[in-house]
Amino acid sequence: MNIVTIMGSHRNGKHTQKALDYFLDRIEGTHSIENINVNKVEIRHCLACDYCLKHQGECVIKDDDMKSIYEKIEESDLFVIATPVYFSAFPSKIKTLIDRTQVLYNLEDRSIIKNKDLVVIGVGGAPKYGRQFQAIENTLEFYTRYLNCNQLGFVKFSHSDDVAALENDEKLAELNALAEMVNQKHLS
Repeated sequence: MNIVTIMGSHRNGKHTQKALDYFLDRIEGTHSIENINVNKVEIRHCLACDYCLKHQGECVIKDDDMKSIYEKIEESDLFVIATPVYFSAFPSKIKTLIDRTQVLYNLEDRSIIKNKDLVVIGVGGAPKYGRQFQAIENTLEFYTRYLNCNQLGFVKFSHSDDVAALENDEKLAELNALAEMVNQKHLS
């Protein structure tokens, strides 16, 4: 199984990274993991120039890391997005990556994009409130469709400023259940 992760936190080694690592440690069997850490790749902002409409599969921007990221996402079996929540939304670095996948959205033939499973891990520092993850969910609803994703689950950690991700037993149980679902699906 080919696993591709996006670690979308601006801070390495904190709650979002720990929750992602916890989940990945529970995936069994033979697999490869490609970690895309938004702090370790260079991604320029989408220019909204429509070059990718006329030049299928190509972006006008050639001098950043997105070309290899497109290929990794296209070929993944399991796609994992781990993100903190900033004002109910994705932080800027991961949103820039999402915006740049316009190249894939604009493909007339999306058959090159392999069907994949998706797991989303969201970590909010604030206490839980009504629509804490709403903007992320809105973005994912459309985004995952054009990446040929089957969303297996979205684990939403709230209040991580007071309860560390790895101390939140309820959410760790949800990650365990998702890992078991992945294991059952990809090991059988």
